[in-house]
Order: sequence, then C-alpha cells, then structure tokens
Amino acid sequence: MNFEIRNIINNDILLKKYLRENSFYYKNLIRNPKFINILYDLMKKDYKLTVSDKLEKINKDLSMMNSVIDILK
Repeated sequence: MNFEIRNIINNDILLKKYLRENSFYYKNLIRNPKFINILYDLMKKDYKLTVSDKLEKINKDLSMMNSVIDILK
C-alpha cells in the first residue's frame, strides 16, 4: 500500500475503524489505490453518513419533537 493511502486512512478515524471491521478491503486497496474513493462511499452507506440519511434523521427527530409537543398540549 502506498504512503498516501496509508496517510489518508490514518487521518480518518471512521475510515480506519471501517477497515478494521472489514479487513478484506485491504486487498483491494493494495491492488488498486483508487479504491479509496469507493471505500469512502461504502463507509458512508454503512455508517449512515450520507445526505439522505442525515435528512431522514432530522425528519425523524422533528416528528418526535412534534409528538412531544402534542402530548404536552
């Protein structure tokens, strides 16, 4: 694995954690350093860090707050 990829992994805590949980991706990174971009996308999907997941969480929180307000009325 080249130095740049190793540096990217070491600087990103979530990516490092994801690689430890899914160590089979190391083989892909060694063979193809451009796989790091795909790996970021996979990590975001698994950890629910995509924009749509964040919006869904906000929507869920707002509906919960709305329910609490309705109960207090």
